[in-house]
Amino acid sequence: MSQPSTLPSSGPAAAPPAPWRERTLTRLVQHVRAVLPVSGVAFLTEDSGTGRPVGWFADEDLRAAMEASMRRITRGRPLLLARVEAWQAAPELMDAIAAELGQERARRAWATFRTASLIACPVRGEFGTELGVLVVASLDGRRRLGSDQLPTVEALADLAAISLERTDLLEAEGRRARDELKLKRAAEAISGSLEPSEVYVRVAKHAAEVTGATCALLARLNSRGGEVRTAATANCPEELAAQLSSVDSAAFGHVARTRTPLLRSRTDAGPLGSVMHVPIELGPRLYGVLTVGHEEPDRFGEDDLELLAKLARSSAAAIANAIDFQRERRIARALTQGFVPESLPELPGYETGLLYAPAANEATGGDVYGAWPVGGESVAVLVGDVAGKGVETAALSAMVRFFIEARSWDTLSPAEVLEQANAMLLGRLPHDAFVTAFLGILSRDSLSYCNAGHLPPLHVHDGSARPLDGHGLPLGVLESITYSSSELELEPGDLVFAHTDGLIEARRSGKMYGEERLAQLVVAAAATHSPRELVRAVHEDVSEWADAISDDAVALALRRTA
Repeated sequence: MSQPSTLPSSGPAAAPPAPWRERTLTRLVQHVRAVLPVSGVAFLTEDSGTGRPVGWFADEDLRAAMEASMRRITRGRPLLLARVEAWQAAPELMDAIAAELGQERARRAWATFRTASLIACPVRGEFGTELGVLVVASLDGRRRLGSDQLPTVEALADLAAISLERTDLLEAEGRRARDELKLKRAAEAISGSLEPSEVYVRVAKHAAEVTGATCALLARLNSRGGEVRTAATANCPEELAAQLSSVDSAAFGHVARTRTPLLRSRTDAGPLGSVMHVPIELGPRLYGVLTVGHEEPDRFGEDDLELLAKLARSSAAAIANAIDFQRERRIARALTQGFVPESLPELPGYETGLLYAPAANEATGGDVYGAWPVGGESVAVLVGDVAGKGVETAALSAMVRFFIEARSWDTLSPAEVLEQANAMLLGRLPHDAFVTAFLGILSRDSLSYCNAGHLPPLHVHDGSARPLDGHGLPLGVLESITYSSSELELEPGDLVFAHTDGLIEARRSGKMYGEERLAQLVVAAAATHSPRELVRAVHEDVSEWADAISDDAVALALRRTA
């Protein structure tokens, strides 16, 4: 007699129970052996397909015979056989065993099995659902299974049903929790970028990871031209991507038209064994179709399709956010660049430098700056800031720039210009907005200026720097406000450096760059750099020092040369 063995065994077409069910059934086998004098115990569950049962057998021939005949024994009601060979369906069992094992192997197995006593009981769930069958057999002629053991086997079958249903419920809850965690992590990673191209790549990557697919692609459809563009792929060759996303493909076209998720397997899946398509939509907007595939037929089920659909829904929000943000940033840049110069007007006797550095990944535009000729031989220079970010702030900064420039045409007094601009801005700015502004009128040997709540520019003279005077509150704060102007005589070599708070408020580990550090840098760099080189050197130093510059930065440098 061979050594006892624990199953399941596997064959080419085997589809064993899920691991959690197998563990539960293995424990139940141990319980059966503990209460009954059996030579073999086997559970065959409904989800085993054509696979083998989970069980234990004291004899290899008994194992082979029971495995081959389990489905013939299943009758939907309890079955008690004092001797298997005495059953009227015994010839059918012999045929099933022969078909499975071959004639010679079947003869040996049947010789052992035919004298066994056997009880088979269906395993039914709470509402009568057939979960499988429990079969026990004894080869001991002195301890045959009979009617006395039948109630025990039925009770064990009921226990198996309760255990299986509870295990399935716990596993389903665990699977849902794992899926939700995977979706949460994927959503966080996908929404971590505001660049649409990067978002597309992350969506495809996480779609493959979440579903266990071997390839994924995100395709965008041009509804006007009917063209499909592959926006991103994950482990998907170009030719395969083109096939999967073809508008002519019935599956892809159906999903794009109806916005209904679709699962295809086996021959229906085309170049892959299993394919899922889901729409990426938010309200009326269709952002594309997300497709994942696997080489194995029937790899995906309805649960996988729902999981992918959930990922697509959260991805749609991230894609919409990125697209809208990029549109907002383009508008902000257009507003900013449309009202400000790329370089300063030439002024005899002066060198100038101007830098505008947009914040990375921010649709800002609140910085106000500009320079324009006034009064024949003078130049007006403006540096300011509108509180806030985004398209609305960019529009406000453009409006402020326009108002100030418009009021400078009939007066060379910076104070008068800012007073009139303040009157024009009141009622036009949102209630919580205000504008800081430094306006200077630069002549051949002096700078007349007014500072309305802006950061004080630096006057660099003889190797040291001092901040220029302030003259009052920001624009848009009080209805009636009076400003004054100051006059600064400039000697050859003197430099004036004006800037916005994007430079001094850059942070590293929570610490700001600060005005003092900036003043030291400007003094040191002014000795060896031209104004144009100076503004760039300042920005590079701040960028290297800080973890990130979270705001736009403007730097304006003026140096008298003669």
